[in-house]
Amino acid sequence: MLGTVLTVALLEVSSASVSYATAARVDSRLRSNEDPAPEAPRVAGDTDVTPLLGLEIRDGNTALQVEYAPRISLREVTARARTEIQHMGRLAGLWRPERGLSLRLSEELVLGSVNLLTTDLGSLPGDTPGTPDGPLRPPGNGGPLQPLPQADTVYFLSSATTLTADTGWLGRRWNLTGSGGFSISGGLDGPAREAVPMQYGPRADVSLSHALSPLSAITTSVAFNYARFSTGANNTIVTLREAWGHRVDRRTSLEAGAGVSVVHTIPVPPGEGEPEPGPLDAPRTELLPNLNVGVSHRIPSRTADFNGRADLRLVPFTDRLTARVYPRADLTLTGTWALGPRVRVSAIGGGAAAVGGSRGDSILSGGFTGSWILTRWVSVDTDLRGTWSRSPELPAARLTWAATLGLSVRQTGIL
Repeated sequence: MLGTVLTVALLEVSSASVSYATAARVDSRLRSNEDPAPEAPRVAGDTDVTPLLGLEIRDGNTALQVEYAPRISLREVTARARTEIQHMGRLAGLWRPERGLSLRLSEELVLGSVNLLTTDLGSLPGDTPGTPDGPLRPPGNGGPLQPLPQADTVYFLSSATTLTADTGWLGRRWNLTGSGGFSISGGLDGPAREAVPMQYGPRADVSLSHALSPLSAITTSVAFNYARFSTGANNTIVTLREAWGHRVDRRTSLEAGAGVSVVHTIPVPPGEGEPEPGPLDAPRTELLPNLNVGVSHRIPSRTADFNGRADLRLVPFTDRLTARVYPRADLTLTGTWALGPRVRVSAIGGGAAAVGGSRGDSILSGGFTGSWILTRWVSVDTDLRGTWSRSPELPAARLTWAATLGLSVRQTGIL
């Protein structure tokens, strides 16, 4: 019996297509040093080495992809050098049981030492989707990040599990998509949780899209998100949205959306001997707006092909430190120039601030990236970015910057 099972499994694997991807990336970085010690240098240097190994198996209507990329970092090489390791992995499975239906299961994991002052200051365009970007990835649907306390390196866990179903059974012009998952992220030990509290909870959303014409479509969506924090606080957000997308011509597209979010927040309970919370700190339920407008435009050129995009949003934002949810407006401008087949340049700028009398963070960020493909397997990348932030949780405004030069080598093939 066991021999039969092994034989069937071997035949299945032998009939499948198996491909591999290996890569190695080395980044050297100069950055501002936020160490408050008086003898600490104002500028710090880091070196990151990130090898990657990936496998993909395809068999008919099924595909499985696995990637593992440990990041080995040598921090502050010119002052007090130390080594940090961060494990990053991704698992994705795709199954199309029949025409018009697809199921996708994915898991992204980041575990290890994370430097809060150098990770993802602006999340510039050009980052590959297969590279997990740690706990400080931008909020859902984009937008600038939240400034965090002046902690240096913390032991961090970030895990996101998602199951997505997509079907066109309702008709040629209709598309129904649903997803559910569970996320957990935050510090693993005491000092790390003081810097970034552990946050975990389920999430789900359902969207129905209808193509009004070959150039226009509308989408109705309902989303649910529950987050519980290690501090004892938690919040629940239920969002109903209506979105519209229209392609004006071959170069320009417009997007707009409007909705409302029902937010229920339970703040951090008072400790022993602390006064009872006031009206602003008591559990409350409120309605917050959920609005967005965006425009993208392309200028084709043989020498400098340009793709630009502008996004303006007013959406609920969850404070990673207090679990408060408040309306935040953010503006993001991005542009990418393809200077021939081997050179690509990207820039981003934006800002965000609490609105409507809410108390929250203010942030301005900008950056520039460049990529030069030397050969099919080798590329050189540059990255310059900076962020100015002010937060009620920080004693003063903070300006951080980082300049990075990277070399990537990759190899792909079929086994």
